[in-house]
Amino acid sequence: MNTRTKYILLISGISAFGLSIYNKYNAFTETSFNPVEFEYAKVFLGIGILCVGLYFFNKNWRNVLSKIMIGAFGICLILNLYLVAQIYESRQIQNRLSEYHELDCEKITDRFKTDLKNNNVKYFSGGLVGSGKLSQNIKKYGIENFELGCQVYNNLECYNELVRSYLRKEYRY
Repeated sequence: MNTRTKYILLISGISAFGLSIYNKYNAFTETSFNPVEFEYAKVFLGIGILCVGLYFFNKNWRNVLSKIMIGAFGICLILNLYLVAQIYESRQIQNRLSEYHELDCEKITDRFKTDLKNNNVKYFSGGLVGSGKLSQNIKKYGIENFELGCQVYNNLECYNELVRSYLRKEYRY
């Protein structure tokens, strides 16, 4: 194996391992589910590590094993980078939601006026019944929908009522 291949394997293996550890502790807390991508990444990391061990014991297969290691560590790295992007997006959404969640009904009215000026109106759908095509329908009006699952917050309902009255007034919705 040449020096370039060794460095590629070392960098991709360490990066894949490091991101796997990062995702292990963050994917479950940020997304509250066990992503299937993480399970596949662990399998490919295991295959890569197994090939590293076999590389030192079987001299006849070194060329094939080095290619398998590059592929396994590469796939693991790509899957982990995908999960990092999902975690980042989830954190951004949570940060935006926390801004609104902490406001009472009076302050949220001021926030709605600011959002309306900035063309950044949001809708917070929640409750036991799914929102169906709500996201698609309100996107036509430049409104972003945040699905909260079963949770319903009174202050966000105040904001939603302002959005509904705005839609009725402006678009006869």
